[in-house]
Amino acid sequence: MKRFVQTWGKCIGVVSLLVLVLAVFVWRTSRPVTLHAEELTRAVERETYPGTQLKLDITAYQMTMTVENHSDITLESGAAVDQNKEIFEIPWLEVLLDGVWYSVPHETYASAGVGLELAPGEAVSMRVVLSPYGKLPDGQYRISFGYWPLDPGEDRLPAQERPFYAVYARFDMEKGRYTPSW
Repeated sequence: MKRFVQTWGKCIGVVSLLVLVLAVFVWRTSRPVTLHAEELTRAVERETYPGTQLKLDITAYQMTMTVENHSDITLESGAAVDQNKEIFEIPWLEVLLDGVWYSVPHETYASAGVGLELAPGEAVSMRVVLSPYGKLPDGQYRISFGYWPLDPGEDRLPAQERPFYAVYARFDMEKGRYTPSW
């Protein structure tokens, strides 16, 4: 019996330690991030070029965004592609706290990118990925999609020399689920 306790006691101790480490990991990753205005940076409010729109198709745990260009110019931006060549976007995310929009901090990430050009009358849909932001607490949020206009009569200036615009779409988080913001 003593030998049984010595042999299995160590195994039970190791297994118990692993279960404890796993439980702490699950507990820490399942909690929403904390978003306090005094710890965040105010969001940069960008102008939206007339005739551009951002629409969200929302289910409880997934979002797709569609950028529509109803303007008279071509828009230039970028997105990412996954291994199945599906376009997705990790958009800028902002939270509304006390009537002011703040940028939500995120984990550093990298993705393979593609250039997007949307001619007048075109639209593109992309899967929205918010995992770099962590688990979001309940609240009001908006995502934005940034772009540069391409004037047909203008030489192609470097992006940093052209005006930069953004379109916005709002959603809410309620009990860990995405919901449309009306």
